[in-house]
Amino acid sequence: VNATARQMVSDCDSMLAADVSSDWDRMLRQAARALCDKPEHRMYMESWVDPRFLGNYRKAYGNDGWADEAWVNYIKAMPNSVDFLRLTDGLVESVHRFSSRPIVLMNFGAATAHFDPERFPRLVVLHARDVSQLGVSFNFNKLQAALLSKVKVGASLDSDMMMATPMADSLFARSREEITEAYPYPMLPVHFLDRDPANLKYYNGIGNYQVYECDSCPNPTMRWGQAQPTWTFWSLPFFGSWQASKLVGGLRQGVNTATVVEDEDLLNVALWTEGASKQWCMWQPAGVGFVSGNLYSEKSPGPHFNADRSRYLKGTPIAYYFGHGEKTPAKVDAALAFLKGMKGKPAPKDFFYDGQFYANFSALAKANPEVPRLCIL
Repeated sequence: VNATARQMVSDCDSMLAADVSSDWDRMLRQAARALCDKPEHRMYMESWVDPRFLGNYRKAYGNDGWADEAWVNYIKAMPNSVDFLRLTDGLVESVHRFSSRPIVLMNFGAATAHFDPERFPRLVVLHARDVSQLGVSFNFNKLQAALLSKVKVGASLDSDMMMATPMADSLFARSREEITEAYPYPMLPVHFLDRDPANLKYYNGIGNYQVYECDSCPNPTMRWGQAQPTWTFWSLPFFGSWQASKLVGGLRQGVNTATVVEDEDLLNVALWTEGASKQWCMWQPAGVGFVSGNLYSEKSPGPHFNADRSRYLKGTPIAYYFGHGEKTPAKVDAALAFLKGMKGKPAPKDFFYDGQFYANFSALAKANPEVPRLCIL
């Protein structure tokens, strides 16, 4: 398909010539300057609408070419990736069931007719080119998706995730409140692993510890976060400048990005380097069994869950917004069926910390004043 026939969402010419009367176009132009600098990178800055999803795109995006708020997923559709596409179906199904926001799926692989725009009226499929062709991990397409989807307030989801509660939509309003012109950095949810080198001395070979070592990296300013960033348009220059450095393996603020191998590593190291101080409490516990095993049964996941020795001494607070890391489609189907069976029942208490379930984060924070100094929701 030639480019003129495509409904383009982004490309270097339009991003660099963007009307700067809006803050979001101004921030995207700033991000694009770093990434469009090299002629060989310009093709990777193009994204366009899957023709089957033009109707959904027009509903989700405004006349300014932006979506106000959306979940953003990135995939590489392959002809034989049946289980992967089924998992992605489960994610998109769960978002349609529990969220009022659109979900943008950016495909860095082959064109696919797998997804049905009528079954999923709030799904928008976009296409872009895979930056792993430049010699970096495929997962750096996660940052590309944030940059090329033109979403003013977004949250990055993986295909092996499943939404479990409408409370997850609160991440959009909270991101707007926390990620501002004065504090423009994306926010990650706390990871189940403690990776702080300072805590290596406590490690005895068991537990949720895996040291992160990097010669050129600064000391952590927060616990390790999971690569599920939420952002606002104010964060786009952060994504753009760090991605531009990574794509050429360059030095950025003293960090040798060539040695920072994965997207999650880069997001954490970049946030420490910038002196970032805000992180979300965990909202993406492992697997999907928690919906029956913990959430609706109010059963503790265990004492000092995911605790570390320097910050989260009593464990990490959890919001049961999403399950993450479930690779078996049948388990996702079973969890969604369980949740369907709970429809009409009293809403569960979605928040857990130190042996107690809470109906909202403010109740959790009031009962445990140390928590908001560590993480927020």
